Amino acid sequence: MVILMKKITNDYFIKLCDVVKRSLMDVSKFDDCLSDMITASEDDSNDHKLVYTNDKINMEVLKLDEYTKDFNKKRRCEMPELKENHQPSAVDAVCVNKKNEWFLIEFKNEPIEHILKSTPKKMLSSLWLIAFLYSKLSEKIADETDILKFAREHVTFITVVSSDKNGEYDETIGTTWEEDGAFYTPNKFIKYKGYYFKDVYVLTELGLSFFIEHFDK
Repeated sequence: MVILMKKITNDYFIKLCDVVKRSLMDVSKFDDCLSDMITASEDDSNDHKLVYTNDKINMEVLKLDEYTKDFNKKRRCEMPELKENHQPSAVDAVCVNKKNEWFLIEFKNEPIEHILKSTPKKMLSSLWLIAFLYSKLSEKIADETDILKFAREHVTFITVVSSDKNGEYDETIGTTWEEDGAFYTPNKFIKYKGYYFKDVYVLTELGLSFFIEHFDK
């Protein structure tokens, strides 16, 4: 039984949800896109195991990867000449706080070493998709028109990994989240920090519960 389900009520997140909903071919599919951290952490490729299982604290999120299924269908309808799959790669969850700080969250039920090659594609593809959706509907994320400048100042990319599969990183990653704390950024991700994103780091599922607790909704 979930003791605390945090609802994100700020205008920035509500607008994101509205943009995604208006972009869908079938508006009823939006119910699949609006989800929560526990559901978004499900590993479809591994017996549907959950990376985040703390049912004492959970939070509403937008499942951007769920939207991409509709995106692919819509592109094919609009451009029937397309022969290849044009479903972009997107993160599992997106949340936006009341200060318009964005968090793109990817769950990985595997050792950190295995995520270093696949994750950058989702980083950039997710950022592109969000920018595309807003521009397609002539909406603005903020007054800033340069999406990369906005991302460098307001968007953080977080990879959440299973502590069971990354025991050797316990002290490096840490199990808690602190607002002024230092987070673990793998060396191969450092180049994206301050260039494409405001911050890029890794949390365990234990750290994610602290993130949710302190999230300024």
